[in-house]
Amino acid sequence: MKDIFDKCKFGDLTLNSRIVRTGLWESQQDDLDAIYNRYEKIASSGVGLITSELYSIYLKDKFTEHSFKMSNPNFMIKARKVAEITHSYDVPILGQVEFIKFNRGIDLDIAVNDLTVDDIRKIQSDMILAAQRLQVVGFDGIQLSIGNNFFLSKFINSYYNQRDDDYGGSVFNRMRLVLELVKVMKDNLDLHISVKINTFDERKDGFDSKESLEACKLLEKVGVDSIQVTRPLSPLYFTKKLSGEGELIDYTTQLIDSVDVPVIVGGGFNDMLHMNELLNNTNIEFMSMYRPFVSQGDFLKDWKCNSEGKSRCLMCNNCYRTKTSTCYHY
Repeated sequence: MKDIFDKCKFGDLTLNSRIVRTGLWESQQDDLDAIYNRYEKIASSGVGLITSELYSIYLKDKFTEHSFKMSNPNFMIKARKVAEITHSYDVPILGQVEFIKFNRGIDLDIAVNDLTVDDIRKIQSDMILAAQRLQVVGFDGIQLSIGNNFFLSKFINSYYNQRDDDYGGSVFNRMRLVLELVKVMKDNLDLHISVKINTFDERKDGFDSKESLEACKLLEKVGVDSIQVTRPLSPLYFTKKLSGEGELIDYTTQLIDSVDVPVIVGGGFNDMLHMNELLNNTNIEFMSMYRPFVSQGDFLKDWKCNSEGKSRCLMCNNCYRTKTSTCYHY
């Protein structure tokens, strides 16, 4: 029988459980002690893997004020301390590096179709520099988001990408920016590379599950170490218990059969018995959680002690909508 608290291998990493904590917003940027305390609660709880809050690589990005800027003079100090905290509990950590807008000097928010090849090289070099910084401070890996509604998810989506050069058209061409980026990282850095990708979206002629599966196979070929599946605006999509879970599970099980790297699925999970049921009735091995850790950083301790449990999180999505790393109710 599989259990969420099984110790297991996750590619090149060893995890103390099958639970992946996913971060998002950072509203405590001026209170490093609060950040350190939060990570200590999460790392000591029994979590298997931690993904950081968003790390912003561009000063004028849409979510800069809600994420820790990598250009901040305190970033390296803060990130090194966070890695030391998680490693003290034998918990690996990935830095989540994403962006919404690409700016070219005074030209703000350049559209996917208006990027020059030089712009593409700039994005790739900026992401590689971010990965180098994470490696220097002791992070185990990086998570690149080509999912949700971040810039790279639009680049690979035919709804947005109508380029007629080598970076547009087929799934391979639309994935080329990311594939080149991952290949350089794998050849030059000692990091676990995880990619978050949409299962599909609801836009007509947009990114669908068939294209998503094809994209994941391409990612595996260039060396991606793990894949996390998500949906655009996923916390809002899963407002109601199990809303939309069936189609997400169906896609995930199909993806797991299609690639030979660990796959993480999220989807509003908040009940240990339900999660163990999924583990033992599907090929799913790893599950991510976001909002329950905002509500209570160390709730997994109680779950492990009692062999059952349900998060106190009300799934109100206030943390998501207001872009805060703290809970409105608790």
